[in-house]
Amino acid sequence: MAVSVSLTEQFIEETLAGPYVKNAKLIVTGLTTGGNNSVPHGLSDGKGNAATPITVSIEPSSNNTFYEYQAADSTNIYVGVGAGSGTSCNIYVEY
Repeated sequence: MAVSVSLTEQFIEETLAGPYVKNAKLIVTGLTTGGNNSVPHGLSDGKGNAATPITVSIEPSSNNTFYEYQAADSTNIYVGVGAGSGTSCNIYVEY
């Protein structure tokens, strides 16, 4: 099964220092169990440039263990999945 990602923009906030931070939720299904997965996030700075997440939080939406096995980059979030049966999670990012 192929990894499926649905990006839901949530909100933009201004930090005390002045810059704006975007927050998004990615609904991810079709992950491979018992291994590592590359999840394409498609995040953009609004000017057509790829954006790298500042923070990544993974929330299981199925019964399994999910973890970030490598720091996210401008194209992917790297998610490890335990040997259980669940293959879906929600990923919350700031970028």
